[in-house]
Amino acid sequence: MMLIRPQRQPSFLPIALFVTFCISSRVCLGEIEGGDADVDVLDYSRGKIRAHRFPSVASRIKLYMSNWYTPPCQDDNDGFFRYSYIDDDDNRWPKLEVTGLKDHPLVNQTTRIMNGIQSKVEPDMLFFMDEKTIMNCANYSYDEEWGEKIKDPYMKRIEFRHNMRMYCEDIQDLLLPAWYHLEFEKNLLHNNNNNEEVTTTVGPPPPPTLIQFGDNKQSHIYKDVMVPHIKKFPTNINVEIQRTALNSAHGNYRFQPIVWKLATDRHYKKLNDVYRYDTQWSHKKDMAVFRGQLTGSRDGYDKLLSDEENCHNLKRCRLVYNHGNSTLIHARLTSTRGRMPDVLNGVELVGGKVKIDTLLEYKGIIMIEGNDVASGLKWALLSQSIVLMPIPKHTSWCMEELLEPWVHYVPLDDFATNVEERMQWVVDHDEEAQRISERATLWMEDLVFHPDAAEDDRLIQEEILRRYQHHFLPADKQ
Repeated sequence: MMLIRPQRQPSFLPIALFVTFCISSRVCLGEIEGGDADVDVLDYSRGKIRAHRFPSVASRIKLYMSNWYTPPCQDDNDGFFRYSYIDDDDNRWPKLEVTGLKDHPLVNQTTRIMNGIQSKVEPDMLFFMDEKTIMNCANYSYDEEWGEKIKDPYMKRIEFRHNMRMYCEDIQDLLLPAWYHLEFEKNLLHNNNNNEEVTTTVGPPPPPTLIQFGDNKQSHIYKDVMVPHIKKFPTNINVEIQRTALNSAHGNYRFQPIVWKLATDRHYKKLNDVYRYDTQWSHKKDMAVFRGQLTGSRDGYDKLLSDEENCHNLKRCRLVYNHGNSTLIHARLTSTRGRMPDVLNGVELVGGKVKIDTLLEYKGIIMIEGNDVASGLKWALLSQSIVLMPIPKHTSWCMEELLEPWVHYVPLDDFATNVEERMQWVVDHDEEAQRISERATLWMEDLVFHPDAAEDDRLIQEEILRRYQHHFLPADKQ
């Protein structure tokens, strides 16, 4: 199956006004027009207008790009990342070599070279995008036996195809069209400057697009990746001081990846179910519900400890164990992934999966982060229930770090030990709790369903790639 490039008429004039630099040459990129690109100061008391309650396009770009918002200037040769391609053993798919920043003021990477980066799609591994591999990953489903029979060359290029498909689909549907549009835009500008006939021919998107799929905070081989690359969520965020992007590509703290809208099937698919099955606030039970697998156990589980000790150290298990007899909290795991018994000291830990229409019968929905962002948070925010959760430690395209406690959700301590107390507050302050739920619903509607949401996403994604490419130079160019 071939990817059909979008046939829409590109809005070149708005894009030309949207940025403050000439895209025809490598220059130092400035701030985006439209005011200060720092995170907006939002006023929820005037929430009738989207601009008062939701971040602007400019501030979102800066938030998503973090350290990589401002590329090096044209004359800053030591600031670029140099890349070159290396022939692979089978001489079919090249490998990539990236040389780190030279004489970095804080992290000396003069001799740091990332060698042998492949275009092979696999979880938790940095790779560079090969368009045909991405399209094969996104569109073809077959077992290994069938694939071997036809000797499909892509069989060995895509590990865990079933799990990787949702990521590949997002790259195919969101990232590739953005690259195509930028290449078309560049060709149009070139042709107009030279009074040539406009052509729609575009080449492969340079430079190589570095990506990491999956939930792991680090790449298995390259560990902390100190080059611009695209990922579902940053490595971490400071929950005490709101993270803002730097004014330079060279940061003074751990370099963050560039946030992209990934795993949309898992994180956004159930939004429509909320509109289908949700019920009014006044009809919901005065209880909070939790369902989820025992994810997030990579750091807290120790096979040398007892089951009770391990359960105490794992946030989701501890939540369920401590509230087995609660009249306000109904919490169960859907799976312990083989690490815990289904019943511990008489407390039922596993309760099986529950459909979303049943979860929406509760006024409170508890969200606990697992390996990264809680995948159910988006539909819970959209619903007419109220979200109870610890302050997020991960952020994604949804900008979880900008959600405000007592504005969009009821905050819990890190292990949710005060969840019963906070759910009692919801019961005792019914009208205030309902207003919090309504603001959370507005956040998700502004992000996904507002008439401007799709165009905002397009502008943001294209500007991210425009700035991304200005961090790189081929190794043979000065």
